[in-house]
Amino acid sequence: MSDQARVALVVRPGESPQPFVDAIAHGAGQAVVIESNVELPDDVGGLMVAGEAGFVSSDSLPIAIAQAIETGFPVLGIGWGMHALNIALGGEPPIVVEGHGDPSEDPTKHTSFMAPGGKVGYTIAGSGWVTIPSAHTHGLLPAHVADGLLSSMYAEDRVVEAIEKPGREWLIGVQWPAHLYDRTPKGFDSLLLALVERSEQ
Repeated sequence: MSDQARVALVVRPGESPQPFVDAIAHGAGQAVVIESNVELPDDVGGLMVAGEAGFVSSDSLPIAIAQAIETGFPVLGIGWGMHALNIALGGEPPIVVEGHGDPSEDPTKHTSFMAPGGKVGYTIAGSGWVTIPSAHTHGLLPAHVADGLLSSMYAEDRVVEAIEKPGREWLIGVQWPAHLYDRTPKGFDSLLLALVERSEQ
């Protein structure tokens, strides 16, 4: 039996889970892939919700999100998963944005501001202006972010690149393709390592 931390993984229907399975493995964890309508397994300690496309009105919120929030499990949302986290906590769906690339193409690069003092900056050990990969057609503006969540990173056009829940819970959503850890700046894969570390039971 593996002694790796087990992390539940919900991927947007129709997308391959493998890149996100690999990202959890990069963080030294073991992914347990579940469907959107499946509850959190008893033997996991954390949750990743992910997808490269934007969240649309026909998508259903994974039921594991509400469970993870209620139990205080660590949660990392990537792309579609960030949008799902925001909606689950009362925020608005994403809107179409321009100039941020496309998930069907190689990521572009743009500069974003990482606010000091947040969980994202603390985990990555950075703050200020950074250059990140970008490959999304939908995004959140500050007015779309749920009450109680902190927008801890912005692109130059004010599109939100990261959200987080203040306090003891480790709940983070990022817009950039954090699963492509070989394309992100040095230290950004710490988000994957931190999710797995906090998922250890």
